[in-house]
Parts: sequence; C-alpha cells; structure tokens
Amino acid sequence: MKHFYSSSLLITGALSAVTVASGQKAKYPNVLLIMTDQQAWNAVGYAGNKIIKTPNLDRLASQGVNFSQAVTPCPVSAPARTSILTGRLLEKTTVRGNTDAKTADCYYPTFDEILAKRGYAPEVYGKFHSPEHMARVYMNPPVEGMTGTSPIINWEPLYVKFIQENFAKRPLKPGEMYETTFYGGAVPYKLDPTDRYYKYLHSGIIPDEELKTPLSQADIHGVLDLPADYTITAVQGKQAITALERLQSKQFILTCSFHCPHVPITPSEPYASMYKAKDMVTPVSIQDRRENSPYNPGKIFSPYNEKDKVQYMTANYYAFVTEVDDWVGKILNKLDELKLSENTLVIFVSDHGEMLGAHGMRGKFCFYEESVRVPFLIRYPGQIKAGQTISTPVSVLNIFPTILDYAGVKSIPTDGYSLRGVMEGTGTPKYDFAVSEWEWANGNVPSIMIRTENWKLMTTHRNGGKNIEALYDLKNDPFEMNNLLGSNPDRLKYKKTAEELRSKLAGYLKDVNYPLVKGVEERILIHE
Repeated sequence: MKHFYSSSLLITGALSAVTVASGQKAKYPNVLLIMTDQQAWNAVGYAGNKIIKTPNLDRLASQGVNFSQAVTPCPVSAPARTSILTGRLLEKTTVRGNTDAKTADCYYPTFDEILAKRGYAPEVYGKFHSPEHMARVYMNPPVEGMTGTSPIINWEPLYVKFIQENFAKRPLKPGEMYETTFYGGAVPYKLDPTDRYYKYLHSGIIPDEELKTPLSQADIHGVLDLPADYTITAVQGKQAITALERLQSKQFILTCSFHCPHVPITPSEPYASMYKAKDMVTPVSIQDRRENSPYNPGKIFSPYNEKDKVQYMTANYYAFVTEVDDWVGKILNKLDELKLSENTLVIFVSDHGEMLGAHGMRGKFCFYEESVRVPFLIRYPGQIKAGQTISTPVSVLNIFPTILDYAGVKSIPTDGYSLRGVMEGTGTPKYDFAVSEWEWANGNVPSIMIRTENWKLMTTHRNGGKNIEALYDLKNDPFEMNNLLGSNPDRLKYKKTAEELRSKLAGYLKDVNYPLVKGVEERILIHE
C-alpha cells in the first residue's frame, strides 16, 4: 500500500527563502495556521464545554490569547476562507458562495503571496477552497500517492481517490452501508439513528420515492470503518508534520487545513467510541420554531429538532473534534521537538460553525451564534502574554493584517486591523463589534449582521417574502430565542438600540469603502 502522507521528493522551483538554523530566533516569526472546517465556538473544552475532550487546544488557549467572541466574515466555507486569506469582505472578494471559488475574479493578494515575496516559504495542506489562482504561490513538493491535476485545489478528491484505490471493498455487515457522498462507495459505515436511511435498515429496502432525492453529505451519520492512520484528519496532520521537518531550516508560513468536523459526520475508531449519545447535552433552543425569526419561521427540520437524534450527531461530531485535537497536539509537539515554538506565530481558527440542533437546525448558512461564531486562538511565546481572554468581538479576517504585522509588513490595505497591539497590551480593538455577510438572493444587497459583546442586529433575505430584521440581547438572551424586532409588539422600545448598531455598521462599511453602503443602510430599517 502506498503511503499517501509520505514524501520523498524535494521542493521544485525557485524560492528566495530566508534561511535560519533550526531553533534559531529570527527577526520575524514563522507562521503556522491551523484551521478546521465547521467547528462551533463552544466545541472546545476551554470554552466551558465539560463533555468534549480537547486537551491540546485547551493547552494552546492557556499559552496564548483566546478571542472568545470571534466572528467569521461569512458562515460559509469558500467566502470565509477567501476573506481570511485576503483580509477583505465578501463584496470586495466577490466570493459570495462556495461555487465562486472556481469562477471569481478575486485578485487581492493573500498573506501567503505577500510573504513569499519577502522570503517566506509558503505551503498548505488539506482543504483550500478559495479561488484556484491563489494556490499558485505554494511550494508544496509532490506527495507519493497524490497524483492528479491541481493537488492543492483538489486535495480532498485526491485523498478519496487514494482511499478507493488502496482499500479493498469488503462485504457489508448488518447495520452498514457504503459511504457514497464523500468516499464514493469505497468505505462502509455503521449507520446511527440520525442517518437519513437508518429507518430502512430493518427491511433492507429503500423506497423509490426516497431515492429520488439524492443523498447529501449532511444526511450521513455513523461510524466509518477506516483505519485510524488513514482517516482524512490523520493524513492531513501527518503531511503538516512532514512539512515542518522539511521547512525547519527556512522561514515558513505553513497552513494545515483540516476537513473535520465537517459533514459527513462519520468518525472512525477509536474516537467514535469516546462519546456516548446518551451523555450528550442538546442545545437549549432545539425546539425553537423560529416564529419571529429570519430563518424559515415555523418550519421543522427533522431530525435536527429531535433530542435523541441530535445526541448521536453530537457524539460523532465531538469524536471528530477530539481526533483533530490529537493531531493539533502532535503538530505542536513537533514544533517543540524542532525547537521552533519560540519563534512561530501559531493561529488556530475555524472557517465557520455548526448549528448541531440549535434552533432545530443543522449546518451553517445563518447568523445564529452556533453558525457565525468560531474558536480563535493565537500564540507567540515571549511576545504575547499567555492565558488572555479577549471578549470584544473580532472578525477572523483580522488574521491577514495580524500575520503581516508580525512579519514586518504594515502597509497593505485591509478591511480589518492587526490584533498585535490588542494582544500585547499596547492598544485596544479598533472596533467594538464584528460583521458577517451572507446571501445575495434578493437583489444586490447581502444579508448582513453586526455583533457587539451584548447585542446582535441582523437583516436577512427571505425568498418570496419580506425581510425580517432581528435584534438579540445576547447578555439576557444568549440562546437567541427572543427577537426584539420583527413581529414583537414592543419592538419600538428597541428602535434606539437598533439604530445605534445600524450606525456602527454603516460607519464601518464607509471606513472600508464598501460599495453597497447605501443599500445596507436602506435595508436595515425599524418599521413602525
């Protein structure tokens, strides 16, 4: 069997990298960005979750800064990742949805492109999911077993191809099906009750009417029969560790982008057995019918409003996170072993969250906390005081100017701001809020949200109907069950608060020359 994660070939092509001896302190730090996909802000132990096991992320939080109310610029993968790479809002990047990663003409420079010109060696492993031309900068060497077109852009399909070619398809056992939405039918998984087809296991027959609607990755829930060394998380983690060993004598900017805990939610052993469904705590808002919500008022999204089904989903989701945490620990230990920790800026973040049954919903695509709020940690020993928690909301598009600031680059325009002064105690956040955007379905103005520490204002599109504005008092209503606007008979009592937030939002959009300021101002109105 080929080892997909090993590499015996050297980097090809010219790169004027700054050479530093292993462990030697250089003027500017190395950068290690670790990113997960679809990890909710509270799916970590350090956020107060008493069930999930994330000892390595907890350790990283204790060694650096925890931005406890960090917000994604968009609760969807490709737009969020492109904003993180470029430090620009969606309307600037024009990456407004996942498919735009293949078509958008976004030519703002990424932090990798900027630092490569200044001698950094840039490499990325795992999920990229941003405009394809942005991947040209990376100097990844060829990897054995990973042959095909655009190995960075197509990393996940090539990984799946590797699994399909190297694992013999075995007969199914009782309670199993082949996983077809991600692994192309090569790997069996044991279905959990949350799985869309679970109810048909007793008969073994899936009705033709059911088959008319194709399975999505979100329909798949269960335990995948794949050896622990060959899960997508293990392969991505091993590639990052191999890259650190190879880059230790250079000044590098390395991204390890984990696929998990993104759907399909099918962890492998031993992680799948670490959490029991019966022990999982479901969201307070699981039975919310969203009657005065921007999001499908009254609609039921079964089974994500059913406690027992969501418990299975949560157990498997936590298993994914714990596996990622183990590999984060191995990556951090490799930094220590190579004596690189003292001169490496480490950033941990997720692109967006996961509803996991909150408000009876799954996935992302909305401005509720579980979708739009993300874990965000930064560590730089000797420069950033350890153990800090900063509760002022910040956007993770601030990663772009923060990385450049620590690398000695301060003149590149951005829609964010460097967090260096905030972390080092020499400054305060430029804004006391963060902004997120999503969906241009009705006209040319996006759904948009502004979040301060205690308040959230959003306006969203609704197909075939009028918009519903929403205002939540996060201090007294942290689970966002009571929209103070919309059909609330007392909504005029909150007009001043809403207008203050609207003014903050409009002011920020003007600061960054947002092209649709007028439309945003006109859309967010409190109707008497």
